[in-house]
Formats: sequence, structure tokens, C-alpha cells
Amino acid sequence: MRPRVFSAGAGPRTVNRGALLLALATAIAASAAACSSGDGAGAPSGGAQGGGGSSGSGAVEGLVSLRVEPGAASVALAYGESAVVQLAAIGRFQDGSERDVTAQVSWGTSDLFARVDAGELTTASPGRVRVIAADGPLTASADVTVKLAGTIALPGAPPGASAALDGAPEAASAPAIAYPLDGALFPSNIGEVEVHVRKGSAGQRVGRIEMVGDLIDLRLVGACEPLPDEGGCAMALPAEVVPMLVRTSEGEVMETRVRLAAEDGAELGESAAIDVRWASAALSGGLYYWRTDGTTLQSAAIYRYDLDDAASPPELFWENEQSPPLANGQEMPCMGCHALAQAGDKMALTFGGSGPSSFALVDVATADIIALRNTDAAGFATMTTFSPDGELMVNAFRGALTLRRADETLEALGDLFAPTIDEGERLTQPFWSPDGKHLAFVAWQPGENGAGDELYGDTVRGAQILIARSDGAGAFEAPRALVPRAQDRSHYYPAISDDGAFVVFNTSRCDGPPGNGPYGNDPCDTYDDNSARLQIIPVEGGAPVDLARANGDDTWANSWPRFGPSHDTYRGKNLYWVAFSSRRPYGLRLAGSSDGTTTPQLWFAAVTLSPGGAQGGDPSFAPVWMPRQNDDMAHPTGNHIPQWAEKALPVPQ
Repeated sequence: MRPRVFSAGAGPRTVNRGALLLALATAIAASAAACSSGDGAGAPSGGAQGGGGSSGSGAVEGLVSLRVEPGAASVALAYGESAVVQLAAIGRFQDGSERDVTAQVSWGTSDLFARVDAGELTTASPGRVRVIAADGPLTASADVTVKLAGTIALPGAPPGASAALDGAPEAASAPAIAYPLDGALFPSNIGEVEVHVRKGSAGQRVGRIEMVGDLIDLRLVGACEPLPDEGGCAMALPAEVVPMLVRTSEGEVMETRVRLAAEDGAELGESAAIDVRWASAALSGGLYYWRTDGTTLQSAAIYRYDLDDAASPPELFWENEQSPPLANGQEMPCMGCHALAQAGDKMALTFGGSGPSSFALVDVATADIIALRNTDAAGFATMTTFSPDGELMVNAFRGALTLRRADETLEALGDLFAPTIDEGERLTQPFWSPDGKHLAFVAWQPGENGAGDELYGDTVRGAQILIARSDGAGAFEAPRALVPRAQDRSHYYPAISDDGAFVVFNTSRCDGPPGNGPYGNDPCDTYDDNSARLQIIPVEGGAPVDLARANGDDTWANSWPRFGPSHDTYRGKNLYWVAFSSRRPYGLRLAGSSDGTTTPQLWFAAVTLSPGGAQGGDPSFAPVWMPRQNDDMAHPTGNHIPQWAEKALPVPQ
């Protein structure tokens, strides 16, 4: 069922499907064009610059200057339709006279999906469009603001809902938006977005999402469906509407509010405004994450989310039934600490936990085991990272890093950094940068800075992060401290961006809340720490920056950060997506906890950074909950340890 659209002063009508599809394509492609075309200035060539255009017959004799009237214009764009603006080119001639030369000059526009014919601009995409008139070397331009406007009736909207929401709101009935989070930046391909609202009055049943700003004046009206959280309800921004919000997000101002009321218009309240945007950049690649229903470790599985087809739900890739038995005969041992080659074609798996540390190298395309080390109590490997080409890997095992071939031989090529690390220092959690130029890893000292004697490498209290230069083919320079050891802190789980420029990592506090599980409950032992926060630092060093908006203001156990396999641009800066697990609440659908008593969920946060420059404060945005990660929202699974590859291979059947 498609949304219905209401224009000012008109009744409901059905959206033309062809126009709708054109509008959706325009929003994404034109936004990308705007990023690459700068301010859009420049003379058209052959009648068009970027978008469509028409050409005059040649130079206008005696013309000395041009102007476009009006020089600035605004037009409302109804959802699913096209907007039209008529412009005129006025020429000044050698004799001082002026006349209309609209039909004689060439016309063009900076917008790939707008078209200008004889001064008539036609577009199905909101945004700011520069229109240029030219005759030989003479040019003139006008700027047109196209504002997405109107009212959309969502499927199931009660009759008269729009009128019920038009009155003066009462402060005592004001609702509050619980999701999306204020300051969030969504990727362009996330699809439908639920808006969770805390009611201001028990009788509120209908709602209106109002999005107002420089490039938008849109209202979506419908029923506000009850949520399990008492006192809450939800509406949805339909997937077909979301792409249009990419272009409107380019405005300086874009505010979202929600009005709720009873069906007869009583109990009308309006929420405070939040700032939520959509980037033209999309999530891409394959996200493979660890999932458990919380009953036993044997219930764990690895699921794969194909972000190039983000509308599809995650699929099961590996479950414990596929795991080989341990050397002691234990069937279906738990698996974890998975790692992916950059191309997404190989996976490293550890079985039985950190103690047994049995190991398999898996062909992702077939889910077949390439090589297996199902050893006795001596173990083999716990955590792994691959070289950029996937031919080598670095395994962490009980405080040592070993370079090996990532093939059926698993040939050991030598231990890393043993002569250059302080005596007694133990190493774990390696991450080889996608560009091959650096290896980041964690170091800790048993018995020092609060650390115990355990050597498995997943509980490493008082840890620091080291980094070593690499040639990408197995040669490493002496490491240096990137994030030095600090009193009453642990720094861990490093990951390096696709361009090799930044390291995102976790920091936890030793005075933070303890854990609640059967293992690793020390507040800063790096094992599921409740106080874990995301921080970022240039790969060359400097002062770490807390990603405050991504983290939130409580102890949500924000863990296992991983960069996406590529980056984009947003408002003149490099845009990176970071996936991580968190126990923060998902609006009013899923409760969160600051003490580790609820299951973690996967989130994405946008981070915008200046290449090689000063960052100037928190570069993060509030995060976005990963859609479709639970089969049953009433019984959510625990989802964490996201590993991100360039491609999600089809799941073997």
C-alpha cells in the first residue's frame, strides 16, 4: 500500500508511480552530484551543465551583458511530482537597450536531474539548483530553491486525522521523540525508519511527523501504533519517502517534530524538535556478526548482513552444528572471535573459547573448512587479522602474535615483536589496516596495573594500544605506543579505517559498573565492559577524541567498533561509518541497560573527519540501530562483534 499525498487546498490523490520512481532516483543521484560538483558555478557547454538544457542558435549580435530574472526563486515540490520554474534571460546591448533573449541563449544547470529548456526549469528533486544562461563568453545565473512540501497520509491513517492535528498544542500533552536520536545521520539505503514517541497523554492515538527546514516542509499523518513500552507508540517513515530526505538534508536547518492527539483532536501535544539527517552515502559490503539467544554458548551463531541489499534481512552463515568437535570430544563447541579477510572470502574461527582455542580457516563462499587445528590443551589461536590480500594472517594466542600463511598449510612464519616489546608484555587483538601500512594491537602486563595472571588475551586489564608500520606483505617495523597505558583505564579493540588514516578503539574505566556474566566481570578487563566508549585517533598519533554523540551519556557498553570498507564525503569532510555493539535502548522497542543486564544490539554511527587536519571537537553523529537484526522483537537476540568486509558472499545453501 503506497502513501497518499495531499497538496494544499486539494483532496487525496494517487501518486504516479513513474514520477515517484523518478523522484527517488533523483534524490540519491542528484545528492551525489551536488557533492562532486561543488557550488555548481560554471558556464554550460553545448547548452547543459550537468543536467539537461537547450541551446540557442548562436551568438546574439550586439549583446554585451546578461542577467537572469528572477535572480533567486523558490518553488514547492509536491512529493512524487515535478516542479516547474520559468526564468528569463535579459540581455543588454551596445546601444544601451535591453530585451528578452530567453529563446536565443544557451541554458544549463549544475543538477544532473534537472532540465532547463528555454528558461523553463523542471525538476523532481528538492535542493538548491543553479541555472546558467550563456551566449559565448557571457554568462549569468540564478539560484532556485526547490522545497519538498505537502502532506502524506500513511497507510491506515484514520479519516480526519490531519484535521485533528491542526489545533493549538497543549504543553501538558507534549510527547517526546525517543527514536531517531537527536543528531543522527542515516545512510541513504537504511530503508524504513520507525519514529518512537513517548506519549504526553494516554488518549493520543493519531500522529503527524513534521519535517521543516530550508528545503523541506513535509508532514506525514497516520495512526501512532502502540508499543510494548507502556506510554509509547510508533509511526514509520516509509522506505519510498526516505531517499527524498537525502537532498533536503543539505539545508542548514532541518527540524523534525511529532504531534500526537486523540482522534477527535483532544489532548493535542507537540514534541520538541530534533535534528535528523540523511547522507547520500550508503552502507556497503558484508557485516558478519555474532548472535546468541542468550540460553547457552552453544546457541551462538554467525549471521551475515548484505548491506549492498540492505532491505533484505540478515542470514545465518554459521551455527554451532557446523563446528568441528574439540580434541576432548566435545561436540558442537561454541565458536567466536571470528575475523574476515578484506575481500570477504575467508573467515578465521576459534572454537571452544579462549582456553581450547581450536582454530579453523573457512572458505566463506562454500562454508567449507580450508584448514583445521583441533589441538589438545595447547591450543592454536584466539584472535586473527588478515593481510589486505588475504594471503597472510596474524594470530593472537596467549600473549603472542604469530604471522602465518592463510592457506591449507597455516605455516608459521615467525612470532612478531618479541625482541622489541618490554619483557613481560603480552600481545593480543591485532588489526592489520586495509591499506596494509600498519598493524595495531593491544599490549598488557600480567600482574601490573591491575591485570591478573590470565594469558588468554580477552581479559586484559590496564591495556594499551601499540602500532607498527608494515609493508603489507609480512614485514613490520618496531611498534610504538599509539594510546599509552593509563591509570585506571583500559584501551583495546583497535580498528583502522579503509584509507589507513584513523584508528577507532574502546576505552573503559576501572571505576565503571562491573559485568553481570559468568566471566570477565571486572569493570575494565576489556571483556564486555559496561563503561566501554568509542574513541578515535589519527594513525600517526595525537590526542584521542571521545565520540561523544555516538557513545551517548551513559554506560551502554559500546564495544567492538569496526570501520566500513569504504568512506565517502559529507559537507566537505570524509565520512566514515562505524559499526559497534551497544546496550543502549532502541527507542521504546527494546530496553537498554547500563549494567549489562540487557542484550547488546548492533548500531552504526557516522563520523566525519578532515584528512590530516585538526578535528575540532567530537566528529561523530548519534547512531542508527541496525534494522532487521532480530527475528522476534519480543525476544531480541544478543548481537555483537561486527566484522565488516568489502563484499557479502551468498550464503551457501
